[in-house]
Amino acid sequence: MFTALHKIAERKIEQAIAEGRGPDLSHWRNKPLPEDDMKNVPPDLRIAYKMLKNSGYIPEELALHKAIIRTEELLARATDEREKYNQLKKLNYLKFKLESSRGRPLYIDEESPYYGKIVDKVK
Repeated sequence: MFTALHKIAERKIEQAIAEGRGPDLSHWRNKPLPEDDMKNVPPDLRIAYKMLKNSGYIPEELALHKAIIRTEELLARATDEREKYNQLKKLNYLKFKLESSRGRPLYIDEESPYYGKIVDKVK
């Protein structure tokens, strides 16, 4: 079945190119490919990461960041005290969950081992 579908797809592509209905790719002609955004990912994991990215999966940390931003926006628009309290509880939980997954606090305070290094860089 795969080969039959493959042959049909190839035939359709060739037919579209022959009729001039193919996509206009002239803007890519004689230009380098876009830089690989996965240069920090080990080579043996790149294909798996690309597959996950193409299927719409996002890492848990990024999903938590999005949920935190959404909850902060809901909290800012909340008018009812009960709703504000619930959103604040949810926000604290999401921040705690993110901190737990990272193994360090979200924000760098004076007790953080990185605080001095950052202050020195900013000076």
